[in-house]
Amino acid sequence: MIEPTNEAWQPLLEKKLPVLLHLLAWGIYATVVFYGNYARTSPNVFFTHYGLALATHAGSFYLNYTYLIPRILPRRSLLRFLAENILAMVLIATIAIAFEDALLHPGYFSGRIFSGDFSPLLIRISNYMVFALFALVVRLSVDWYRKLRKDREKENEYLKSELAVLKAQINPHFLFNSLNNLYALSLRQAPETPAAILRISEMMRYLLYETNTQLVPLEKEINMIQTYVAMYEMRSKSGDGTRFETSGELHDVMVPPLLLLPLIENVFKHGSSPIAVSVRLMDNVLRVHTSNKMRAAGPEVSGGLGIANLRRRLALLYPAAHELSLQQEQDSFDADLTIQLDKPA
Repeated sequence: MIEPTNEAWQPLLEKKLPVLLHLLAWGIYATVVFYGNYARTSPNVFFTHYGLALATHAGSFYLNYTYLIPRILPRRSLLRFLAENILAMVLIATIAIAFEDALLHPGYFSGRIFSGDFSPLLIRISNYMVFALFALVVRLSVDWYRKLRKDREKENEYLKSELAVLKAQINPHFLFNSLNNLYALSLRQAPETPAAILRISEMMRYLLYETNTQLVPLEKEINMIQTYVAMYEMRSKSGDGTRFETSGELHDVMVPPLLLLPLIENVFKHGSSPIAVSVRLMDNVLRVHTSNKMRAAGPEVSGGLGIANLRRRLALLYPAAHELSLQQEQDSFDADLTIQLDKPA
């Protein structure tokens, strides 16, 4: 799941970065124009002519970028957008020609237009159109990026809330199964009942105080599972018991809390001895395998609340980096879970 960054400088950067990028772009544009044309004319003519050109280009760009595209185009109509652009380009081109006539060549450009030579006006109109199209591309790209980011933030919040709900389901589900186990021990007044109560207390302490983070050490998860296995072994001492094996460097690995518990619960809820559980870690790939003998009624291959919860959490946390396989044979039931830990959502 994608987590938004929380650096203190991020809001300031997000606010100032667009301004800096705009200034950089116009600075590069002005520099290119300066080096390409300064030597051809006198400084007075150059700065007046190209200063007016830069002002009209920027006016065309920001008129569209800040007003026409975000306000007129989506809310009104394409026809009005084009009409206002045509009016603006004629007006801006006319004003630019009038200023250049007044500052550099009195009556030169206006005289050419009145004599039938519309090239000064058409050149400025074509420049307006170029920067208006450029503003359209930039504005649509910016709006697309903002929408994409907002959608990601909404999706992230939704996933976080759904994961919180799924995680919250585990505690009552686990407590319900543990109480059933404790009830079975109390019915036969087993001497192991106090020890079972102590183990339930240890597990509830872990659930309440150590699973409030997004990730927990895998070692702690395994210790909790081992406590859970030991508690269930108190209930039934028939058969060959439970074989629990681990391998790999588990102490530096972090996993989502209570992710493996539903798989272990499913073994004891629907299976019987002999039971085997193995947890292996190799090259950052976590593999969990459970095997148990089937009870008379047989296990539910599709799983109940626990397995459904596990499937959904895996889909949210490791959408393309996990595989869960449940296989039922004649008298046995096997579950295999593989997670690529370095590819979380």
